[in-house]
Amino acid sequence: MNEALVRFYFRQLLDAVQYMHSKGIVHRDIKLENLLLDKNYNLKLSDFGFSANLQGKTPNTNLLFTCKGTMGYMAPEFF
Repeated sequence: MNEALVRFYFRQLLDAVQYMHSKGIVHRDIKLENLLLDKNYNLKLSDFGFSANLQGKTPNTNLLFTCKGTMGYMAPEFF
């Protein structure tokens, strides 16, 4: 992939995450396997099995402190 194409897909990913966050939803398992391309080669974010709706919840809710996601993709500080 050239740099322009990577920027294009990264921008689409950021737009998707920003939209979800504006609706109070967090994905909690973003990884390559959950990024798909449609027939027009637009990026789609999939697998919302670990997602959480934080709309109207307080910042200290347990949802913010539970460990979700795929082990191999987690930052070392989670262990």
